Amino acid sequence: MLKASVSMLCMTMACGVVQAADGDDPAQGSASGDSSAARTTDDSSDALDELGTLLPESGEAKREKLNVDTISREEIKPAIRQLPQLVEKIQTEEAAANSPFLLLPHRPNYILPVTYYSNPSNEERNRILQHYSDDPDATLEDGNDHIEAVFQISIKFQIASGIIGKLSQLSVGYTNRSYWQAYNSDISRPFRETNHEPELMLNWQTENNWVDAFGIALNHQSNGQTSSMSRSWNRIIFKAMGVTNYGVLSGKLWWRIPEEDDADPWDPEDNDNPDIDDYMGPGELTMRFMPGEQIIDVTVRNNFNPDENRGAFQLEWTFPISRKVKGYGLFFDGYGDSLIDYNRYQQRIGVGIKLSDWF
Repeated sequence: MLKASVSMLCMTMACGVVQAADGDDPAQGSASGDSSAARTTDDSSDALDELGTLLPESGEAKREKLNVDTISREEIKPAIRQLPQLVEKIQTEEAAANSPFLLLPHRPNYILPVTYYSNPSNEERNRILQHYSDDPDATLEDGNDHIEAVFQISIKFQIASGIIGKLSQLSVGYTNRSYWQAYNSDISRPFRETNHEPELMLNWQTENNWVDAFGIALNHQSNGQTSSMSRSWNRIIFKAMGVTNYGVLSGKLWWRIPEEDDADPWDPEDNDNPDIDDYMGPGELTMRFMPGEQIIDVTVRNNFNPDENRGAFQLEWTFPISRKVKGYGLFFDGYGDSLIDYNRYQQRIGVGIKLSDWF
């Protein structure tokens, strides 16, 4: 019970440290950023000093402080120091590397209780029904609704740091994004689709004047389904991030690890989606703008095929509600809204809350 309680305490305080960011605009200058970061750094140090483990000794509980090694602000690139939230996250994650108890937020964690998507389909479920029944024209009587809930849970565990210089981290992460027909009582409110995304990541900062951080990841994404409803792919993803006068620009390029392809959707060893690159493209770009306490993220993808051009556009708006909770709005247009719909054009709009962000 003691160990479990301390583990929960560590996780709660670490997540709180990450969420304590003020959301300052980097355009206000490094002076404001230095003041805010110094204040949050002191708070982080105090919180980390209070973390400890309770170990039984001669029938009594003994408190021991965690041995943490926090990165100083001077070791972080000046461009990144303009973002106090990101500085605090880097320092917290470095301290977390010395503790076996801490799970940290990875990608944004959010809940969209209500979203509307444009093109619901029962095509794959009807396909399975026809395959296993005697009626080649069999179809489901009730289908998916346009309105559903969407939520994402994303965590990571830092394995080691200092692999490529002190400001580098080796981590494992897991992201779960679920599409829930929560208001569709006709079909018993099922989880229509869930995408699982484990990955092994190495990230590091650079001395380059154009790029502030690089990363490489071994990534698997799957919807956990079988037969013709199965969707999955494995990628090596290369990442780069730079702080500009307008915000933060980040990009990803990926290479799909080849799979066997016999065009048999019922073969579990076959390629589930051989043409996914035609819809998802070779990468994506994201620009983050930070006017005041708000955050606007714009993400674009394209397959760069002029004959059959496909891609996606996503707009996200994050705004403060309280110190720890933020409002979150999303608009999506294109291909790849979910794995099951990677080749189906969708538009989606939703509103909800965001519990944690990239920084």
